[in-house]
Amino acid sequence: MSARGLLHNGDYLKLLTGQTISSIGSAMSSFVFTLLGFAITGSAVQAGLVGTAYALGATLAALPAGALADRWSRRRILIGYSFLGAVLFGSVAVAGWLGHLTLPHLIAVSLLNGAGFAMFMPAESAALRQIVAPEDISTALAAAHGRQNIAGLTGAPLGGLLFSIGRVIPVAVDAISYLVMAILLVTIRHPLPAAKPDGDAHEPMLKAIRSGLTWLFRQASLRTIAVVGTILNFAANGTILVLILSMQQRGVRPSVIGLLETAMGIGGLAGAVASPKLLSRFTTGRITVVACWIITVTFTATAATTHPAVLIVLPAFAIFLLPALNSGLFGYQMLITPDNLQGRTQSAVMFLSNISMPLAPFLGGLFLETLGARTALLIFGGLLVVGSLLLTVSRSIRSIPLLAEVEAV
Repeated sequence: MSARGLLHNGDYLKLLTGQTISSIGSAMSSFVFTLLGFAITGSAVQAGLVGTAYALGATLAALPAGALADRWSRRRILIGYSFLGAVLFGSVAVAGWLGHLTLPHLIAVSLLNGAGFAMFMPAESAALRQIVAPEDISTALAAAHGRQNIAGLTGAPLGGLLFSIGRVIPVAVDAISYLVMAILLVTIRHPLPAAKPDGDAHEPMLKAIRSGLTWLFRQASLRTIAVVGTILNFAANGTILVLILSMQQRGVRPSVIGLLETAMGIGGLAGAVASPKLLSRFTTGRITVVACWIITVTFTATAATTHPAVLIVLPAFAIFLLPALNSGLFGYQMLITPDNLQGRTQSAVMFLSNISMPLAPFLGGLFLETLGARTALLIFGGLLVVGSLLLTVSRSIRSIPLLAEVEAV
């Protein structure tokens, strides 16, 4: 696995560049949306509803989105979502400048953006497999995680800085970033068509969704990933939200709070650089188990302190192995999944692993207000322990081999 082939793949570089720019903008706006909700309402619970709306939109749209990604042009889906993001976040910027920004507006934008992202992700995964050679998949996925961590590294502190200048400036920048991504996607030469159906025509939507879920549940490893993932994602996202809001309650400056995601970006970026070598030396199953326990221990340890510097550093250690974990699992999923099921399998995993996500921001805010930050963090830490134990005892997870040993369908 080498980056050499990817560096000469023009369409891949356009896809990666567009997503990197948009990811930085999205990191700014997602960080700022929570602060905007809190500034408008003064309530951690109501501010948490903004994140809940995004997760709800992504969850509700996930299964039909996967079926559509297997029957619609993946190119059109990617470009369409880019323009949708420009419109949605542009509307927030305009409303803010006019002094008419409300909590329902933020919730509506988050809901629609979550649904749009649910369409984008399976189409992007299927397109990546069409653009990138199988031997370069793990490197491409590691680069994608590096992109996300660069966004976390720069987006949150930049968003906090711009927020202190003007509350909706980061959102306006995000709208522009979506336009830039749309322009780059338009120039991709691959047509990126939908996969050919098994028969003469695509299955009806409900049957197509059922076919994707049926295939997924027949794969023991993917089934475990999807089910356990919902526990881990819920607890991890709840932990991050509690950390952000609790620091804001204690009067920590937004620019300092933004360093929390910066630290995770540094840890993740370092992990993305190390990911190809780790995946070539250690099995994906072993990386999965070790990474989840590291995340569990470090995230739970945040309950032991209120010092901002410690709370910023701990998640950085937690995130280091996450790129290798995700690259290994998603690479394994992509390689063993037939092309005509790529969208549905990706969306089914997203749906099942994120089904509890809409509750994470709301319950995180509720636990923080009623029980306090320490108890809230311990609750989420306990859930992380449960998820890590389930992965540790799963033979299907432990037996996932090196990606180089997986035969692509």
